Amino acid sequence: MPSAYHIVHYRHFIGTNHEGKKLEHLCRSVLDQQNPQGASLWERVVDRVQTLDTDGARQLVLNKVADLSSAVFGEVCLVDTKGLQALLQSQRSTVELSDKTKAEVFNLDERVAPAGSQFLRGMAYWLAVGDHLFFVKTSGMTSDLLRGHFEWLIKSHPNGLAPAGNFTLQSEFDRSQLSGDIGDIRNLRVKGSTVPSFRVDTIDAPTEGSVIRRTLRSVGDRFVQFQQALPIVEALLGPAKTESLVASLGPDEYLTVDASVKVQGKRTEESKANLKKLANDLADITDGTVQVEGRDGKLSDGDAILRTNMPFDLPHAGSNLLDFNNVSDQLQEVYSRFVRDGKILA
Repeated sequence: MPSAYHIVHYRHFIGTNHEGKKLEHLCRSVLDQQNPQGASLWERVVDRVQTLDTDGARQLVLNKVADLSSAVFGEVCLVDTKGLQALLQSQRSTVELSDKTKAEVFNLDERVAPAGSQFLRGMAYWLAVGDHLFFVKTSGMTSDLLRGHFEWLIKSHPNGLAPAGNFTLQSEFDRSQLSGDIGDIRNLRVKGSTVPSFRVDTIDAPTEGSVIRRTLRSVGDRFVQFQQALPIVEALLGPAKTESLVASLGPDEYLTVDASVKVQGKRTEESKANLKKLANDLADITDGTVQVEGRDGKLSDGDAILRTNMPFDLPHAGSNLLDFNNVSDQLQEVYSRFVRDGKILA
């Protein structure tokens, strides 16, 4: 059977005001909820459609979804109800492309979806085990869309989170790639095709005995360094991610530019937590390798973000879909492997 490799992403469900309910139990409870006619949400696919736009052009559909007893597993379809699909027709024609060029070309066309169907723009397959979420995404599906889908699923339906409840889906560092505590991380190196390769350094302030008395000039230099760093960071990460980075800085940290992006100053417990949030953002914006360098200067061998690459069966060669049952088996295998290797707790 043909297969294709995809990244299995991991998120840890962290809830507030959720009465200790785990993600798996929330999903199961919501799907068990019956309407006045006695039909559960498992049996009502039209009620598992989330509208993303005011005009209903884009939708997320929780299509196949199964209770595996030890987990809940589902597929989410990103649907385009009003878009067009470009086609290359086999019909040929000769066209004048310039005053010097006549060329034979295939004709291009755009079509709406056939009656009774809609275009798929992306897919996600997810597995909820306790407070652990594993997912695979294809084409136009994004982590943000999937996060919003869970927000809709467990907060907009009975038996889900209380109105005051909230949650985050937190990516985690792979402990096997860290040489010490998260506070020992000195830089994050990102290599991937979705964003330019760059480095975020975290450097401790000098020890107290070696600190030189601050002057107005040093404070002014620090301000200039920060202002010069911001446009470069924005070019790398974009405005939204730059805001996240700036928000992650501790009271004694600032950005400088020196052939890399650096976070200098004394690292606090708060900024350690925010560094984890920054890693969460990096996990969302790129599937590229995120490496970390610790106090010892050693760079991690593999991806520091907890995720892995796995093969998945395709229904047929060239398919954009994955085999539902095989994805279920593979995601459960990743869960078992992470628990066995001590990367997560069962």
